[in-house]
Amino acid sequence: MTGKTRTDTAPLVEFIQYHQPPLDSGTYRVDLTQSLQTLQSDKVSTPATWERSLTFVVTGERFTALAPSDVAGVFPPEGSLGDHLNVLPHITLTRSTLPWERSPDNEDPNLPWLALLLFRESDFTSPEDKPVERILPLRELTSAPGATFPPFEEEVGQDPDDSVSVIEVKRRLLEAVLPKKSELGYLAHVRQLKGMKKEDPSASTNTHATVLCNRLPQEGGTSTVYLVSVEGRYHQDSEEFDFGGAGEEALIRLVSLKRWSFSCLDPDQSFTALLSKVKREPSTLRLTEEVETEAAPYLARGCVPLPHALRQGDKTVSWYHGPLSPGDVQEPVALPALAADELLRYEARTGMFDVSYASAWELGRRLTLRNQAVSLALYQWKRTGRLAQRQEEQRLRTRSVSRMPFRSVRTPPGPPEVVRKWFEDLRDLRGVPFEYLVPDARLLPAESLRFFRMDWRWMKCLLDGANSIGRVTEADRRLELRRRSASPLEEADRLITGFLLRSSVVSGWKDLLVDGYDVLIEDNTFQPPESMLNLARMERLNDNVLLCLFEGDVKTVDIHLQPEAMHFGVDAPVDEAPRFRKTPRDRETGSEILERQFPVPWKKDEALGVIHMGELAQKLQNVQSRSEYTSAPLALQMIEGVQKVRFSQVTP
Repeated sequence: MTGKTRTDTAPLVEFIQYHQPPLDSGTYRVDLTQSLQTLQSDKVSTPATWERSLTFVVTGERFTALAPSDVAGVFPPEGSLGDHLNVLPHITLTRSTLPWERSPDNEDPNLPWLALLLFRESDFTSPEDKPVERILPLRELTSAPGATFPPFEEEVGQDPDDSVSVIEVKRRLLEAVLPKKSELGYLAHVRQLKGMKKEDPSASTNTHATVLCNRLPQEGGTSTVYLVSVEGRYHQDSEEFDFGGAGEEALIRLVSLKRWSFSCLDPDQSFTALLSKVKREPSTLRLTEEVETEAAPYLARGCVPLPHALRQGDKTVSWYHGPLSPGDVQEPVALPALAADELLRYEARTGMFDVSYASAWELGRRLTLRNQAVSLALYQWKRTGRLAQRQEEQRLRTRSVSRMPFRSVRTPPGPPEVVRKWFEDLRDLRGVPFEYLVPDARLLPAESLRFFRMDWRWMKCLLDGANSIGRVTEADRRLELRRRSASPLEEADRLITGFLLRSSVVSGWKDLLVDGYDVLIEDNTFQPPESMLNLARMERLNDNVLLCLFEGDVKTVDIHLQPEAMHFGVDAPVDEAPRFRKTPRDRETGSEILERQFPVPWKKDEALGVIHMGELAQKLQNVQSRSEYTSAPLALQMIEGVQKVRFSQVTP
């Protein structure tokens, strides 16, 4: 049975109850028999028979910790700090059959053999109460003292010396958080993304298994989640976990395949809350001034006054702006240049120099000289090109005098790969120091977002400075002008826009996704992927600053989490009792049915935070009037979606 959710133009997400493997773990034998008879005139020859047997082994996960490639994601993210109070933690597995490759009672193949157990800091009144994490050799899994583990049969491929990660938990705590056997079926499902284009690289790996936890995290503290094996640990004829007669204080040993921890903080520190408080005034990368002065036009262009040491030793203050401009810049620049001083500008209105383009040129030159491999390759390529150019000119003069017929001129070779890659990186501002991008901290204060437009005149100066290696005389400059077709420079007139975000969100959520659009979008309507601008570069410049460059005029930006951050949970807690509730959704439209909201059913009480998944599923089944209810429609009801915050550029 499946559950589905979609928007009109979004890919279809299908929830499936389970995905059983074609073959269970074990040893298999294939017997092949072939008989051959031939007819010769009126009699039949003696039949010939050949027999062949092939034995093979199917091995699945059992005792070995999951590899990073087996895990598509966990939520809440490992080590995260956020508002996760109403979240049911989950793990998403890349192999969609993994939870059903074994069985909790060795009978029902529809029940998963994996479960998530969440433990809170508040569960342990003393250090002795905390789960003990150990690594044991497989041979000691049942015999190691201190905890109990039921007997098992080794399978082909399992070595007694294999290391096994285990946790040992007191029975009274384990009994309080473990789901019933029938509840395991509600806590695992398969999520499949349909409607993706074949050329999409993720189209072939769009089916994942998800295992849910049945317990809410600790408020204002740290929670640890363990993915454990419950293979054969439930009674075949009852709902209960088999504790093997252990007492309340006895330790029960469980195989742990994955663990992670996270913390719940104030709701004001959540992803959405932090981004909602980001400062947007001014909307572009510039300083503002309340009083109109002679400096106002320069500040509006993103300029800031900075100390400037002149060549003669004098000191002054000059204007500087980086490549991230508040708007389009129309000032012309004359390139190529022999020195940075050619690009200095004197602003008569304020009696100050503008060193922006001169600084860009000098920066490009210094960065390239510092990269010895690039500077040597660039110089050698230019030197070879100059010799070839002179030889070609001499050949043309000789043929002109002798009046011999002209042959086509050979196309000069392009720059070496290391040079080409260097200039491509510079065009995307890779390697450019942060202080050249944001020369004054007031341009990008804490918890702020600023849009910008790339000043390609600044970029041309940067690239020309990088290309100035080997350019010494006026003749070198004239030769470069004639050999533009063989230059590593491309016309830097493409429209690039973007934004800088300085926020604790950048450091707190490592896997952010960003989408940009060239139209202003006032609401939160879904936008199809084909309407997005190409993201030329997205990179963290330091712990809390994110730079994004788009090919085109970006006007609206969506910042959201990875698809794996699509999580499951109940309604956010409220002040009055009951604090936690669940609002069902209409099975056709997906809209919430507010009048059918009900309190979350607990296994014991709300303080423990363990949800009675069987009763919760029954309540949702009654609301939806379904004859059968599985993990697929339950997942659709419990899903909370990925958090997304939309920013639109404000026109000044």
